[in-house]
Amino acid sequence: MKRLPILALPLLALTAWNDFANAHHSFSMFDRSREIVMEANVVRWGFNSPHVLLYVEDDEGTQWGLEGSAPPRLLELDPPMTGFTLQPGDRVTLVYCPLRDGRPGGAIGLLITEDGTLYDPSDGGCAAEQRIEEWPEWIEMGYGSRAEAEEALGIDSDDD
Repeated sequence: MKRLPILALPLLALTAWNDFANAHHSFSMFDRSREIVMEANVVRWGFNSPHVLLYVEDDEGTQWGLEGSAPPRLLELDPPMTGFTLQPGDRVTLVYCPLRDGRPGGAIGLLITEDGTLYDPSDGGCAAEQRIEEWPEWIEMGYGSRAEAEEALGIDSDDD
């Protein structure tokens, strides 16, 4: 009977860790049904684990914090993203899914640099990467959101 607490302790620790890990990988704070285009200037590119963070300033002067994938995944992209890919002052166009609570932030879906390089730094918080072929054309056509593009082009939304 004295051994039971000793055996239960690792099981409890494993259960607590599993709950923490599942909470960490939740995307519930992002509104994945909305994909929005933003042009902004890079303030800071935080290439850190467990997720990269992109801080940008929009044309109205609002600063945004956007979450992306883990650095190891970004290093495997074609083209790869590194800690030096984005520099303060760089102009970027990005597709993001906003925070549900309305604060200026969200999940990065896609990112296009001034030279036209398309990156997919998403981690699943925004499903824009599922439309990686469509987004550059939609942006060029002037659409500011997925909903706007789908409505104008007569595309049925599948609401990820």
